[in-house]
Amino acid sequence: MRNIVFSSVEHIRGVELPARDNFALLPPWTEVVMYLVLLPFAVVFAYGFFQKMSEYGLEAVKAVLRNPLPWIRGVMRYAVTQRKLLRELGPGVMHVTLSYGILALFIGTVLVAIDYDIFEKLVGGKLLQGAGYLVFEATLDLFGVLLMYGVIVVLVRRYAGERRLRSRLEYYSYLYGIAFIGITGFVLEGLRLYLTDVPWGGFSFVGQALSVSLSTLGVPEALAGELYPWLWWSHAIVAFSLVAAIPYTNLLHTVVAVFYAGLSYSAPRPPVLAKTPFKLEELDPEAEVRVGFRKVGGLDWYQRMGLDACTDCGRCEAACPAFASGTPLSPRMVVQKLRFEMWRARRDGQRDVFESGVLTYEELFACTTCGACTEVCPVTISPMEYILEARRALTFEGRLEKRAVEALTNLGRTGNMYGLQPSARQELLSELRALGVKTIEEHPDAEYVYWVGCLSTFDQRARQITKRLSETLVKAGLNFAVLGPSESCTGESARRMGEEGRFQEQAYRNVETLRALNAKKVITHCPHCYQVLRNEYREFGLDLQVVHHSVLLGELVRAGKIKVREAMAVTLHDSCYIARHNGIVEEPRVALSGTEVREMPRRGRDTFCCGGGGGNYWYEVKRIKRESVQRVEEAMSTGAKVIVTECPFCLAMMEDAVRVMGAEGKVEVKDIAELF
Repeated sequence: MRNIVFSSVEHIRGVELPARDNFALLPPWTEVVMYLVLLPFAVVFAYGFFQKMSEYGLEAVKAVLRNPLPWIRGVMRYAVTQRKLLRELGPGVMHVTLSYGILALFIGTVLVAIDYDIFEKLVGGKLLQGAGYLVFEATLDLFGVLLMYGVIVVLVRRYAGERRLRSRLEYYSYLYGIAFIGITGFVLEGLRLYLTDVPWGGFSFVGQALSVSLSTLGVPEALAGELYPWLWWSHAIVAFSLVAAIPYTNLLHTVVAVFYAGLSYSAPRPPVLAKTPFKLEELDPEAEVRVGFRKVGGLDWYQRMGLDACTDCGRCEAACPAFASGTPLSPRMVVQKLRFEMWRARRDGQRDVFESGVLTYEELFACTTCGACTEVCPVTISPMEYILEARRALTFEGRLEKRAVEALTNLGRTGNMYGLQPSARQELLSELRALGVKTIEEHPDAEYVYWVGCLSTFDQRARQITKRLSETLVKAGLNFAVLGPSESCTGESARRMGEEGRFQEQAYRNVETLRALNAKKVITHCPHCYQVLRNEYREFGLDLQVVHHSVLLGELVRAGKIKVREAMAVTLHDSCYIARHNGIVEEPRVALSGTEVREMPRRGRDTFCCGGGGGNYWYEVKRIKRESVQRVEEAMSTGAKVIVTECPFCLAMMEDAVRVMGAEGKVEVKDIAELF
């Protein structure tokens, strides 16, 4: 005969209320033994967690207190809503159900503890009773189902051999542990409802279904009663073990990633890129300067926290153009190797990451700094930041390949990476004057200054962009002028290659030049110049409005001042530094009004790099299949006859790819300015 269990049930107006029955069907000594068993697990967790938090805890708390609202917004955007994960619907839903299933069951366990240890023992009442308890039971069953869905999907993906999911015993261990907790939780509820007559058992709908199944199968009640305590203890010990393992395994990301995600754009660095390590004008001439890092101890607290926040999901690797082209670079492995090195250093001490082979020159200098890794990272980790910092250390010691050294030497000697004499700027100026363009000295009241950039000055093909854009702006009546010979390289490539000192020399020179002008707006058609002038020169005292030519052309089209020369089918290659780094996506498409734009699968912020960024244009990186070739193939698959670019580097890389592919006559590459 089944027992009717209503322990600790309150009565209101003679009606017995549904309530949580704690430690039902368990021996009376279970509670004491449970806390004794829990204690060592709690000690192991607390020791590991506080040891880890001591590395960045206080600084992290200070960062949050300095900017609490941005931190809250970041947590809501990336951790709570998991918006980046949901960009891939299948894996995103899987992670949401898994994470929120775990969170809901954890909260449920905490509420049960509060109900028993505080309300029942100290207050003399019940927290989990009445309608609230029934909702509690139904909610836990629902989230338990979601949890099991998430576990099943991730295991299926792993056993199906999805390429980006690494097969590690650690990951399978806690996935099966979570699955065991979910399954045993449902079975325990089913056994409890089978052995006790609970009128409201239907609210635990999964448990009730299992109870009915046990009854249908005719399982002896004595056997079920003996099984229950063993199953309860195994459930508890596995749960305790997983919690204790959090500070020592990749499970740590469940805590750290939430905190880190909120700091992403309020921590001491600009978005995506590595922070400025020093300022030349503020340096003590006798002080020793070190940049980058050779050991993990050289990373700051925020960078170390980023390593712990990594989920090892592989999204960055899947999005990385350098990885896709067959270079040794995997942004996921850069972070994971540094994470392992950080953990190993606690036990065996720090070692040089280059001499030990943790990081290699080939993988670091394969990065195009396109930012795709950060764009897709669920918690906004920037592998590129670690790569740039490591590059700085190698460059500081002069450990660069020959062509890279030559390019940087040229910059210091002639003010451009080509090593050509500045007189070439005068040659271009003569050609622009023939189109009606004036210098800023000749036209000091100009509203805009057109920053031409090095590639479009010294490269004959890219120079055509400058001439076409200038001709269009003159005919549209725009009030602008050029700098002419006083323009110099922004130093962007030098900074991406790790030569911070050379970059800052150029920065201070250019800032001084631009601040002396009356103009408040700068036009640039090079996205790399745009990024530096708009975002990175601000630290050095420049505060001007910078407009990319694709945006300006869009404004002129909207105003009816210009239009494309002929209707044609085109496909737009979004520049990484325009679309992804600066969020300019729709404006170039406005400029292309009047054409048939056939979009590539990877567009906008999800664009695919041409391979020319990060200084890669100036030195050779061995690749199996170049990024530019892959991109041209993708463009040609749209059926468009013209590939439209927004960047002279993209133009050069993709025209070269067309030649390599033997696709001349099948597709043409043009800058957006050349359509007007």
